[in-house]
Amino acid sequence: MALTGITGALQLLPGATDAAAEDDRYDTLRHVWAEILTGGEIDPTDDAFAGALAVLSANATRLWNSMSVDSSANSLWTGLALSAPANMTASYKQLATLATAYATPATTASDGSGRTLYGNAELGSAIISGLDFLHSQVYNSGTAETGNWWEWEIGSPQALLNAAVLVYPLLSQTQLSSYLAAVDTFVPDPTLNRYGAARQPSTGANRVDLCQVVALRGVLGRSSERVATAAAALSDVFPYVTSGDGLYADGSFIQHTYIPYTGTYGMVLLRGLAAQFQLLDGTDWEITDPEAANIIGSVDSAFAPWVWNGLCMDVVRGRAVARSAETDFYDGNLIAQAVLRTTQGPATAAQAARFKSLAKGWIIRGEEYAPFARTATIGGIALARQVLDDTSVPAAEEPDGHVQFASMDRAVHRREGWAFALAMSSARVARYEGTNGENLHGWHTGDGMGYVYLANDLGQYTDGFWPTVDPYRMPGTTVDTLPLADAAGTGTRPVATWAGGASLSDLYGCLGMDFEQYGSTLTARKSWFCLDDSVVCLGAGITGGSGAEVVTIVENRNLHVAGTNVLTVDGTVQSGKAGWTDTLTVSGWAHLEDVGGYLFPDGATLQAARTDRTGSWKDINTLSGSADVLTRRYLCLQLPHGTAPLSASYSYVLLPGFSKGRTKARAARPTVAVLANTASVQAVQDQASGVTAANFFAPGAAGGITVSAPCSVITRRQGRRLVVGVSDPTHTATTVTVELGLSGTLLEAHSSVTVSRSSSTLVLTVDVSGAAGATREATFTGVRQA
Repeated sequence: MALTGITGALQLLPGATDAAAEDDRYDTLRHVWAEILTGGEIDPTDDAFAGALAVLSANATRLWNSMSVDSSANSLWTGLALSAPANMTASYKQLATLATAYATPATTASDGSGRTLYGNAELGSAIISGLDFLHSQVYNSGTAETGNWWEWEIGSPQALLNAAVLVYPLLSQTQLSSYLAAVDTFVPDPTLNRYGAARQPSTGANRVDLCQVVALRGVLGRSSERVATAAAALSDVFPYVTSGDGLYADGSFIQHTYIPYTGTYGMVLLRGLAAQFQLLDGTDWEITDPEAANIIGSVDSAFAPWVWNGLCMDVVRGRAVARSAETDFYDGNLIAQAVLRTTQGPATAAQAARFKSLAKGWIIRGEEYAPFARTATIGGIALARQVLDDTSVPAAEEPDGHVQFASMDRAVHRREGWAFALAMSSARVARYEGTNGENLHGWHTGDGMGYVYLANDLGQYTDGFWPTVDPYRMPGTTVDTLPLADAAGTGTRPVATWAGGASLSDLYGCLGMDFEQYGSTLTARKSWFCLDDSVVCLGAGITGGSGAEVVTIVENRNLHVAGTNVLTVDGTVQSGKAGWTDTLTVSGWAHLEDVGGYLFPDGATLQAARTDRTGSWKDINTLSGSADVLTRRYLCLQLPHGTAPLSASYSYVLLPGFSKGRTKARAARPTVAVLANTASVQAVQDQASGVTAANFFAPGAAGGITVSAPCSVITRRQGRRLVVGVSDPTHTATTVTVELGLSGTLLEAHSSVTVSRSSSTLVLTVDVSGAAGATREATFTGVRQA
């Protein structure tokens, strides 16, 4: 890695250490971290850097001008009283921003004063005064930890240490020792979260964050023991886990025991590890644990499936969806930066080439809607420029594919121009998380919410969706619309175990869940069948409720501020006026301009509404949300089931990106047939692809498939070749027997699959014990009807 830029820059700062000290290994590590924070040797005239430098300069100028060090006050900035631990962290982060401006060449004040921020002695003095103030007032070895442990053990010390790295030449030994003593008080051991007096083992992203704190404390304090402790403690996050927090073999990532969190806590883990790998590379503390390869491999298995055209899908971002500043593109950019940083050391040459190509494609495709440099750190921009300017690195296209994450009840299906993501819940995975005042209306986001991403509408969930959408009408869900209190049901899990499905050749999938609504007696069996150009959605056994309306939400599309997208139903154009509602009898199809089509194989009574909805981020995030009111227009399509349904059902087909003409034509000549839609089994057959798929919630038969136990089965027949996939979405069975009404010769099969014959039909006995919901495949040739 190139250290010349940042090392040389810091040598020019007032009070910088002499050349002899620069050879010290701790100084070298400190310069590596400073380069990560500032980007090192950059070209300030490059438009990407110029914009980021202007933003950094403006933020730093505002913070410097508004900062007041007053021993009689309880804050450095108005509104950040230090009695609240979150304000302590915010104050340290703002000092770290000032320190970044101080240590980054070409930063200048934006207030017309003409002051240079880089190396400015007065700014440096202000930063040190601020650090001293926070130390004396709140973050010191004599203070007891109160409130959220994270502020004391991760948030504040990380920001403090980042600032200390950047202004290190200005710190006296007494000051530095005092700061580090405070860090030792609150983070004595990275393997533990203290949670006040009740210490618990740290896990997942929290472990990585704590190791970063201890490692930097060791660097600044020149303590080999502290750096070694941090490096050793990282090894616990490398192995795959089978329960609780961490990375699973199937690419799932869980934090807080039951919450899918690839896009936030998972991102923090990848980002933190990539930086610490780079920090320790080539030193006595270099990470050599062979299981660290799991983390690098997770770029392909865990992260890449969720990054689409530069954004990270909300389906794996947990309560972060309620943070206005942390958008899907923001987290997507952070993942791209982390992926690029892995190429600086631990990734193999082949992985590095692939990762650079992935990140380049994400950055380029997301640029029109959310420019990378707008949210990336300067260090991240420096990494990006290397690949963006390298003509030998191709920009990877978005791949077609279907990936299921059985350990976190999530799936993503991709085709050219669109993607479909699904969030489910079960006895293993919580419905949603709404803690710390965040994501207060996430009630139904784990109840089968389906996200349709379109290349022509990258801002669907970025543009004010979460504070303005009707939270009782999330697309894909069947819901009892009874009112719920803020954060009601957060962290709760259904009793039902059936959630997941089977996939085939990483291209097709069937998904389902045994749905139980929190706070209601409503239950249902729901399935989604993901095909080449469509997603077939079935529901049956819809029963119970509180007495409020029960509905299934076909669509609830954000039309942004004043979208006029035309809705057509069975060839008739509907009203485009805001406030319009109607109950329509649909014989075959509907179409929403610039979104896609909808088929109703059995016809339907469809309630439609075009509504302007208002809300604020504060409505769903009392921790940091703005009270400013937003208004967005929505087009909602829902299927009513009454107030006390008994074995109600529905069927509809999503046709993402279809034109009105294609939708009408497909309705006239459908390629998909619904074979079964009951509370026991839901099955479809697609003539176009040769796929037949069934979700069995009980032993039974459908579509020429007979099973001995609840399971998910998907097959694809092409001529005389047949591929079969079988899974146990309950994660509780030991074996499942699948009989096919076909004969044929086994070509290959997973080791857990045993094939025999019953008369002339194929019988698969699948050992699913320990499979954790994964699909087991078998391939046959010479297939014919038995």
